Amino acid sequence: MAMIRPLFFGLIVLAVLSTGGYFGWKQLVGGAHVDATPQMVKVKRETFVHEILEKGNVESAINVDITCEVESMGGITIIKIVEEGTEVKKGDLLVEFDSSSFSEAVNKQTIAVLNSQARMAQSKVDVDNAELDLEEYKEGKFKELQKTAENKILKNKEAMRVNEDKLRYNSNLLAKGYITESAVEADEFAYRQAENDLQVAEMELNNLREYTQKKMINSLNAKIAATQAKLASDEKSLELERDRLAHLEKQLEKCKVHAPQDGQVVYAPPRWGDESMLIREGLKVFERQQVIKLPDPAKMQVKGLVNEASIRLVKIGDPATIELEAFPNQIYNGAVRTVNDYPEPTGWNTQGMAREYQTTVTILDPPAGIKPGLTAKVKIIVNVIPSALTLPIQAVFEYDKKMFCVLFKDGKWDKVEVKTGPTNDKQVVIESGLEEGDEVVLNAWQNREKLNLPKIDKEEYSGPLKNEFDNQSGETPTAGPPGGGPGGRGPRPAAEKPAETTTEESTGKPAGDSTTDSPKEVPSEKTEAKSETKTDAKE
Repeated sequence: MAMIRPLFFGLIVLAVLSTGGYFGWKQLVGGAHVDATPQMVKVKRETFVHEILEKGNVESAINVDITCEVESMGGITIIKIVEEGTEVKKGDLLVEFDSSSFSEAVNKQTIAVLNSQARMAQSKVDVDNAELDLEEYKEGKFKELQKTAENKILKNKEAMRVNEDKLRYNSNLLAKGYITESAVEADEFAYRQAENDLQVAEMELNNLREYTQKKMINSLNAKIAATQAKLASDEKSLELERDRLAHLEKQLEKCKVHAPQDGQVVYAPPRWGDESMLIREGLKVFERQQVIKLPDPAKMQVKGLVNEASIRLVKIGDPATIELEAFPNQIYNGAVRTVNDYPEPTGWNTQGMAREYQTTVTILDPPAGIKPGLTAKVKIIVNVIPSALTLPIQAVFEYDKKMFCVLFKDGKWDKVEVKTGPTNDKQVVIESGLEEGDEVVLNAWQNREKLNLPKIDKEEYSGPLKNEFDNQSGETPTAGPPGGGPGGRGPRPAAEKPAETTTEESTGKPAGDSTTDSPKEVPSEKTEAKSETKTDAKE
């Protein structure tokens, strides 16, 4: 067993040497550092485009919801519905509901309207007759009665005059002894009777004028008012009956739903997620229940979410490019239509996570056959610099609130401080410190330890890495590329910290010097090599 172990180790060494050469042997045994030529990149002058990427789903900017508008307490049955996905034109039949009950109700209501019309017609005749009765009494009947009473008075006056002359004549004869006293008494009685009849006739005429006429006029006016009220009631009843008939006819119309615009039929999702409520023929639906969504395919948009770190850059009207998974290798133009002012609500399990804002991008040239629900990738163009000096973001790193690039020339390592401008997920704009054509090391972050970076005093340091001192026992904090990742500015996550070393770059003293600031043990070359390998792997 003791002989097998050296043999096995030797085989591993040979394999490493055969595949990795001297560099593989160095990594395995931690031999002396030999700097290989790093990958270099040149500063380019080109158009810088800052894009913000979001994913979302396609939907129509103009959606028409087709709902059941038929009134029914127990629901109404779908007897016919167009297939989902069908392209329809304006006016095409979409859904037909069971209309049998409404057809019967319309027939019954039609009869009720006719009966109400008959009653109203009779009421109109009654009003006309009552008005004629009043006119007849004033212009005919009353005058007739008045003339009759006046004639009666005249007759009684004449009878009274005749009886008065007879009484006077017979009284003279009685004085001469030609007639008896009883004859004169009879004449006197006749005179008194005629006088009373005259008074009665005069009283009748007065009663006719003062009382009977007024009572009759009031009675006839009341009859007119009653007939007019009956007519108004019948008119209102007829109006209600007609409204009821119109409502039933409209409900009967609504049993057939036609497309209000061109579009593609999309069934509404089942209520409460119940699969038994999937839209289909034979299903009972209720008033105001959504049955179909009819999106306009000519006006489509993508609705997605933008991270709070980028939302301040997005403005309404910003141009965008859109890629649809259903249409590979095709790019469509778009423009930002809406940007919500408030973030999307979060649940209990998303507390502390980055907030996101809903953003809508209009597809300016939607392709034929586009459908709602398709997955889309949107790039919102928030900044364009026509002629800018750019580098890959990997070629820049941050240290002590300053930005640096790594130089390598004639086997020597150096650094240069740069001023950076806008950045995206691939490039960063160099505003000063470098010129077009200058070469820098591509992987600046991995090669930072080869530089003579000054030690940062934790008492004076107030940069983005200050809180890392607590976990590093007073050692110099690590630094990272812009934003600890593509396009950022903050520190790298804790999981990506490089392994601790005691090189001259991190402590200001040569490796192996025993006069360190703290009694920490210096790791071996093998341990250092493994740490560097582990760090590079994470990067």
